[in-house]
Amino acid sequence: MRLTLVFLFCLLATFITCQSVTIEYPMYPPTKEGRDLKQFLNGVKTIAFVLEPMNSEIWNYESNRSFVLMVPGKIYENLSQDSFFKILDLKDRVDVIEEKDLTLEGIQKNRKKIEKILDADVVLYVSVKQPESQCYVETKMDYIALGMAVLRVAAGAKNSEDRARIVAAIANDPIMKPTGVRKVYIPLEANLIRTDSGEMMKTILSKPSIIYNGVGDVSCPSMLPSLSTALDESISEIQRRLSPKAESEDISIFTEDENPEVEALLLEGYEEITGENPNFQRAKSAWEKADLKAKGKSWAAKANLATYYFSEGDYQKAVQFYDEAIRLGSPEDDYLKELKELMTTHPIEEEAKEE
Repeated sequence: MRLTLVFLFCLLATFITCQSVTIEYPMYPPTKEGRDLKQFLNGVKTIAFVLEPMNSEIWNYESNRSFVLMVPGKIYENLSQDSFFKILDLKDRVDVIEEKDLTLEGIQKNRKKIEKILDADVVLYVSVKQPESQCYVETKMDYIALGMAVLRVAAGAKNSEDRARIVAAIANDPIMKPTGVRKVYIPLEANLIRTDSGEMMKTILSKPSIIYNGVGDVSCPSMLPSLSTALDESISEIQRRLSPKAESEDISIFTEDENPEVEALLLEGYEEITGENPNFQRAKSAWEKADLKAKGKSWAAKANLATYYFSEGDYQKAVQFYDEAIRLGSPEDDYLKELKELMTTHPIEEEAKEE
C-alpha cells in the first residue's frame, strides 16, 4: 500500500500519540469519466437500485423468458458484491414506491420519499430492452491441433515418406477451423439520480458481446448461456462506468494534544471506531467536540475529521480539513500531504475509442 509508512510514524511516537485504523474508500478511474463520476457521487454512501419492469415483447421466446427471470437478481447481486456503496433493492418496496412509478419520471417524483425512508443518496435506475442476436461462422485457430503439428515437426522426418505422412496428417486435422459464433447485443441504459437535487448521470451500453462455440463446432452457441455471458459483461461495464472500486488503507488516528480535555476527546473518538461496535459517526462527534474545545487550533482534531470524511467518500471536506491541519503546523505534514494525494484528481488519461 502507498501508506505503509504509517506504521513507522506510529513507532516513532508513543503509543497514545498515533493509532491506525483500516479505512475503506472509493477509488475512481483516472479518466475524465472517472473525474465526473467522482464529482457526482461526492459524499454518497447508499444507493437504491431499481430495474425498470421489462416490456412484454421480451417474453416472445422461451430463452428470453428465462433471461427476464435471471436479470434482476444477477444485476443486484453483482453490483452489491464489489461496490463501495451500500446497495438497496427497491423491488417489492411498495412502502417506498409503487410499481406504476418505476419509471424515470416516477423516480424523480418520489426521490425525496426514497431519501427519507431509505436514507439513500442516489437511485440507480437500469433499463433492459429486448436482446438482439446474430449467428455466423468464423475461422478460429485450434491450438490443440497446432500443438500436435509442432510435435510432429519436432519429431522430424527422416525421408520423403515420413514428410508425406506429416503433411497428410495436418491436412486431415487442420489448424484453422470454421467455428460457430453468436453476437449478442443487450440494449441497456443506466441512470444515476441524486435524491437531493434530482441531478442525473446516464450511460448507454452499445457494445455487443461475442460468444464462440468450441473450435470446429459450426453450430450457433446456445441462446441462454450466451445471454448470461453478455449480461455479465454488461454489468461489469456498468460497474466500470458508474461505480468506483472499494479500496482500503491503514490510516493514522491522532490522539495527543497539549490540552488534556482535547486529548481525552481525541482518544474517545478513536475508541469509538475500534470497540466492539465501531461507529464512525460517534467518533466524528467526539472529534468535532475536540475541535470546538481547542477553538479550531488542534491539528489532530482536524486530521481525524479529514479521515472521517475520507471514509465517507466526501473528498472535498476531507481535503479541506487536511489543509487546515497542515496550516496549523502539524508535525505530520508530509504524511497528511500523502493522504491528500489519494483524494486529488489524477491526470486524465485519453480514453480509448470504442469500435
